[in-house]
Amino acid sequence: MPDRHQLTLKIKSYLDALSPRAIRTLLRSLEHARSQGSDDPHLDLILDACLNAVRTTDTLVLDGEPRGGRLQRAFYRPIEDLLANEGLSGKVPGRINRSSLPLIWTWMSRDLAPKAFGSAEEVSMRMETEPQTVETLAEDLREQAMPLVAETLAEAHSSDRVHQKIAMLVGGERALRDLHDILAAFNARPWLDGLRESLPVRLTEWDFKAGSPSLLRIKAVMDRHGEQAPLIASIVLSRVEIADTLLALTASLAGSTSIKKMAASPYAIFAEMAFSEAERFSAIACGACSNAELAEALNAYCRLMKTIDRHYDLAESGTWQQRMAVTRRSVSALVTRELEAMTGSVRRALLVPRLDEAGEPKTDTAAIEEAHRGMMLLDKMRDAADSLAVNEITARTRTALDQSLEIKTRALLSELSQKAGAERKAHLVAVDAAIGLCESYFGKEYADQLRRSRKAALATEPKKQSAAS
Repeated sequence: MPDRHQLTLKIKSYLDALSPRAIRTLLRSLEHARSQGSDDPHLDLILDACLNAVRTTDTLVLDGEPRGGRLQRAFYRPIEDLLANEGLSGKVPGRINRSSLPLIWTWMSRDLAPKAFGSAEEVSMRMETEPQTVETLAEDLREQAMPLVAETLAEAHSSDRVHQKIAMLVGGERALRDLHDILAAFNARPWLDGLRESLPVRLTEWDFKAGSPSLLRIKAVMDRHGEQAPLIASIVLSRVEIADTLLALTASLAGSTSIKKMAASPYAIFAEMAFSEAERFSAIACGACSNAELAEALNAYCRLMKTIDRHYDLAESGTWQQRMAVTRRSVSALVTRELEAMTGSVRRALLVPRLDEAGEPKTDTAAIEEAHRGMMLLDKMRDAADSLAVNEITARTRTALDQSLEIKTRALLSELSQKAGAERKAHLVAVDAAIGLCESYFGKEYADQLRRSRKAALATEPKKQSAAS
């Protein structure tokens, strides 16, 4: 990860090249992104740099929209490592959905302590208010709000009517359960912060070996505060490099790699977190996501499932086995659908596009993206086809591509030199799409050969048609 000082210098250099108006526009967009739950690790750093740049213009307000949202961010900052950004299909104890936070904040500021929240918000939105002051305001609000939240939740526990009302106001049952976790996390801060300070920033499997300081520390905290095991596990999850190490942690704490013994131990929550990550990766992959997001989710899912298949017998725990079977079926169905459609996507991607009224090619970007998505999935299945039971469709798709992709690409290249003007421009779109797909499938060396052929074809003037006699 880049050094913080170097990042600050780069950000400052970038901002110095912007006009004050552009900086203000950037600041507003960053504030909006943060309020929507962005987890960019550099977002606050950029926000502070923008604020300093705005201050140099002696401007105390920003087009009537001072830094709204920073008080809310400061309020929730102590539980940042408990937040889950996307993919959780249901409530996982100890993991707080980031999407629940805005409505909970609105409810607290409107119904619990409107005067205190309103006053603090007004001060925090002044451009001259320093970040440390905002942190102090947030701390004061937590001290005032949490006892009121506790009273309200106690009332909701004893009254179905109040329960339904509060659930509706904060965004539903899952958000209400998130509110319970928020209250527990704030109340447990004295010892949770101690745990945070005692653990490395990044935890690896080596940190969970028998006798390691981190393992002993986690065990001691779990034994003392077992009633808050989900919060402890969520903090540990936020620090592991890969989710499957949580299974190694569970095995070390339980003293056995037997799934049955791990599930029966008081440390089963760590394995639960690992399985919840598998479910989250599956949900992301099977949802509406970009090719990059799909690749990342699929990589993480396949790695986790490979670890489970190699080292643990899920048949010993029916519940965990059923949960993982559901994710496996979902991901397998996704891969099957994508690969079945892949040959058609590749065929559409390699079509020479038509020209629009201005003589420009109408590129079918969606078809090209779908073809690259299929290529990426096909590559991932080199190691995961057995686990997902997609060997047959994978082999069939590879055979079809082996027979068609190279032939079609060579045909496009051979025709390129004969095209001129707008037709050549349209033909070039298909050639470039073909070379990109060949690079994904055959590798860079082969793609470079095709690029040299492309260059040679472009250097050749098309032959003029001989006059009819």
